[in-house]
Order: sequence, then structure tokens, then C-alpha cells
Amino acid sequence: MCLGHNVMSGTLFITYCYPTFYQHRFMAAEKKESPDKKFSPRSKFGTIGAHYLCPNKPRKMNSALPLDILAIGAHPDDVEISSAATLLKASDAGKRIGIVDLTRGELGSRGSAELRDTESAAASKLLRLAMRQNLRLADGFFEVNADNKLALVRIIRQYRPKVVLINAPSDRHPDHGRGHQLASDACFLAGLNKIATTDNQGQNQDAFRPQHVYAYIQDHYHKPDLVVDIEGYWERKLEVLQCYGSQFYQPTADGPQTPISSKEFLEHLYGRCLQIGREAGITLGEGYIALKVPSVQNIDDLTS
Repeated sequence: MCLGHNVMSGTLFITYCYPTFYQHRFMAAEKKESPDKKFSPRSKFGTIGAHYLCPNKPRKMNSALPLDILAIGAHPDDVEISSAATLLKASDAGKRIGIVDLTRGELGSRGSAELRDTESAAASKLLRLAMRQNLRLADGFFEVNADNKLALVRIIRQYRPKVVLINAPSDRHPDHGRGHQLASDACFLAGLNKIATTDNQGQNQDAFRPQHVYAYIQDHYHKPDLVVDIEGYWERKLEVLQCYGSQFYQPTADGPQTPISSKEFLEHLYGRCLQIGREAGITLGEGYIALKVPSVQNIDDLTS
């Protein structure tokens, strides 16, 4: 892993240093490839027909080993919208990744809780997750209370992730801010010895606190403290998002229009990745807010 630093913006960015293992063939369903085989910016959006030559089989869900990264989201698709490319890149590097969804998204204007379950399972396969769990809290009405904090504390202690990614501290949807508070509180409380919890087998759990907690950037813009270089992962991120066919742009989809169901929303996401990447001096990036100041062993670990 290589850290980078943009001196002008003061933003850290991160990239994994390893060969590219995937060959990509991206085909826009609404438009054929141009003769020169290049894609216009708009060909990155719309209905996705993407095919990948992947030497690695999807990983089986396995809770026996600790996680490198645990991402927590208020709704199924929160993590994917903000961090799918980050997780894909980490998965390619051999990292063990899991997701916890706080709710089933049952209040969404489109789809149903059952459909969202199916969609998140499909996205999990593309992300090659080691685990995914839904706490089934009440969409729109879950509280930042002791019971819900302890539910997350048990998961954090079970999977012992090095890094936890959580909702933005404030956003258009009020669940995102509450999800941020709930998850950040649980990450802290999980490290307190005097809070007793047991696992599913009734065994006492040891206290554990993640090394790093970062909030991903969602609908509202927040200046990032850390940026992951996602160049080469945009098309694969779109493929993950299209697993949520009830939520994102589909030309023939039924149901009411929502803030995320238009083709323009996908363009907005791409523009956001361009904007965040530019701040870090790279092409495309997914940004994160650090809950504590990041540190390095040596000053020359920061490279521009």
C-alpha cells in the first residue's frame, strides 16, 4: 500500500501497489462502441453491460477470521454508493471485507425490503465479501440507544476489523447522520473492558477497538481527509450499483422517480469522484473523513 499527499489541498490519498489482475470489456447498452474503441464520458453511465475476465472465484462467506475492513451503512447500497471502488480494490489486494447494514431500506420509495435483500446479496458477490449482516433496525426510526450500540459492539468484537468505514456525519437522509453516530460510538465502546458482551455461542467477548474509523462521503459534500485512488475501478463500481436495480437508473424501470434513480445521479457520482480525485492530485477518488488524525511512521511515507 502506498500513501500519497497533495500538498496544496492537505489531503492524503491511498493506492494499492500491485499489478492489474483484471481485463475489462465495458459495453454501453444504450450506445455501441465508437470506431476508435474509446468511450465518451457519457458512455460511463446508464444501463450497464459489463463483463470481466476474473481469475479469482467469488469468496465464500466465512466468519472464522478477522476482517481487514468492515463497512457499516444505514441502508443497503449506502456503502456501495460511496465506497464500492475502495472495497473492490482492497478485495483485489487480498483483503477480507465485510458489510453491516443497519436497516433493510424498507421505507424506500422503490422496491421492497425483500427485493433489497436480494440486491444486496448480488452486490456482495461482486465485492467478494467475507461476511454481510443486516441488523434489521427500523428504517427511518432507528435510535442511537444502548441496545443498538451493543448490537454493533458484538459484531465489531467478533470480526475485529482493522479499519471501519461508516456513514457521513451529516447528510440529506437523517438516517445517515444517526448511523454515523451509532457506528462511531460502537467502535469506541467496543474497546472498553467493562462492557460485557457474548457471542452467538454465549462465549464472553474480548474488548477490541478498530485502529482506524473513517466516514465515507455521501450526498452532501464534505472535504476529505483521505482519498483512495480508484482509477480503473469506475466501471466495476457501476456494475455493483446496478445490482440495486430497484434504486438506480433503469430505462424501463417502473415506480416513482427518486433523488438517486435518474441517469443524472450516476453522472453526479462520477463528477464527485473527479472532484475528490482532483483535490488529491489524481484522476478519480473516493473520499473519507478521518475521525482521528492519520499518522505515518516516516515523513517520506507521504509521496505526491
